[in-house]
Amino acid sequence: MPSKDLIAEWMFQATKDYYMKESAFPDDTELERIVNCVYNKIAAADIWIPYQDLMKQCLSMRADVNLQVKHSLNEASGNHLDLVCFTNMCMIRDNKGNVLALDKVNDSYTGTTFPGGHVEPNETFHQSVIREVWEETGLQIKNPKFSGLYHWHKDGIHHVITLYQADTFSGRLISSEEGQVYWISLEELKKRKLADGMEYVLRMLESGNIEECYLRLEKDGYTGSLY
Repeated sequence: MPSKDLIAEWMFQATKDYYMKESAFPDDTELERIVNCVYNKIAAADIWIPYQDLMKQCLSMRADVNLQVKHSLNEASGNHLDLVCFTNMCMIRDNKGNVLALDKVNDSYTGTTFPGGHVEPNETFHQSVIREVWEETGLQIKNPKFSGLYHWHKDGIHHVITLYQADTFSGRLISSEEGQVYWISLEELKKRKLADGMEYVLRMLESGNIEECYLRLEKDGYTGSLY
C-alpha cells in the first residue's frame, strides 16, 4: 500500500492541475476526478489499494491539500487567493403552517436542518438551491427568495451559505441518501436536535429581514454575530 505522503503528493498535483483548469477547487461532486487521477498513478506504479479506501483518504486530506495548493499558487503569483465553499439552504413552508425539515445523516454534519447543498461550477445560487431541494426532497420549488447570508472560516476555507425561503412548489415528497424529509411545525422543529448553527439560521429566517450571520470560533465553540 502506498504511503500517505505519496498519496498526498499525487493528490496535490491532481488538485493543482484541476484548479489551473477550472479556477476553482473540486467540490464533493468533483472529488472523484481527483481520486481517479491518484488511483491511475497507483495502478501505474503497480501498487494496489481498494478504491473506497483511497476515497476515504482523499476526503480526509482534502482540506490540507487545498491549503497547500493555495499557498503554492500564492507564492508563484504573489497574489492572495481566498478558498471559498458556497452552499445553500432553503426553508420551505406549506399552506398548513409547517416547514420542511431534513434529518441530516452526513458524518460531518448531522441533526435536523433544512434542505440544501453545494453550488456546482457554472451554476448560479438561484439555480443551485432549486436543484439541491429537488435532489434532496423531490420537490420543485418556484421563486425562492434570498433571505440572508451565513458564513464562517474553518481549516483555511471560507464557508458561505446563502439562505432562501419558498412557499410555492410541486412534486411528491421523497427522502434521499442525505436523510429523511418531513413536514413539521416550526415550534416542534425547534424542540428537535438541531444541526450545528441552526439556531442562528432560524433567527435570521424568522426576522423578516435580510441579515448576515458570521460564526467565530471561541473557547466553547462557534458563536454567531448577526448584522
